[in-house]
Amino acid sequence: MDYLSTFSCIFALLNFMRMSFLKRAYIWCRRFRYRKGYGVHSPFAFKLITEVIYEKLPYYAYSELKILRKKAPKGEPYCAERVDKLLFKLVNHFQPEYVLEAGTGAGVEFCYLTAGKADSKCVSLYDVSISGDDALKMNLCKNGKVIGGELMKALQCELEVMPRIDLLHIAHTDKYRQVYEKCFPYLTEKTLVVINGIHADAVKQAWWEELVADKRTGITFDLYEVGLIFFNHTMNKQHYIVNF
Repeated sequence: MDYLSTFSCIFALLNFMRMSFLKRAYIWCRRFRYRKGYGVHSPFAFKLITEVIYEKLPYYAYSELKILRKKAPKGEPYCAERVDKLLFKLVNHFQPEYVLEAGTGAGVEFCYLTAGKADSKCVSLYDVSISGDDALKMNLCKNGKVIGGELMKALQCELEVMPRIDLLHIAHTDKYRQVYEKCFPYLTEKTLVVINGIHADAVKQAWWEELVADKRTGITFDLYEVGLIFFNHTMNKQHYIVNF
């Protein structure tokens, strides 16, 4: 019986990996013509795609961050490593002073965010009703605070002391819409908003499409696994799909 259970678990895992690979390959093929900035005429968008999103240099912090990935709490949500590296590169490129993350998950993404700029003021909030109060998660990051509680109450408290948000990461939370609207008054024309799982389900995808069409937003990028929103209205509003 034990052998049968073990075999069943291994088979299920292999099948999941096969389906994940096939899904990833299908998405990549569908977006093939949107790779490496082809057809992009905006200097800002082309530079972001070619010098940040597609940048492959082995940054100094990657080795240590890879070790932290292995120490992260098990059973809690996390992103693919390429998404984590993108978060690092975005912080490293734009050098935000105030970074706020909602929905900490396993804490891995926050490690990459804080590593991108050592002197940034970083805060990550997680909902204790969804994610347990895990001491390991709270001690993963060298700089920055991880705060638990009822998410919207914790967010309100943090916004009362944070003068603005330079980078907002909406990560592992089902309260993404409420978080975005609550934070919106603290966003500036230099703010970058990163949203996880924009195609996770039909409801979230519809919300993402609302944000793309919203007159309050500027240039937007759909990388499938994450969405990027900028608010600088001195540049023409434009939406880009990137084969990430």
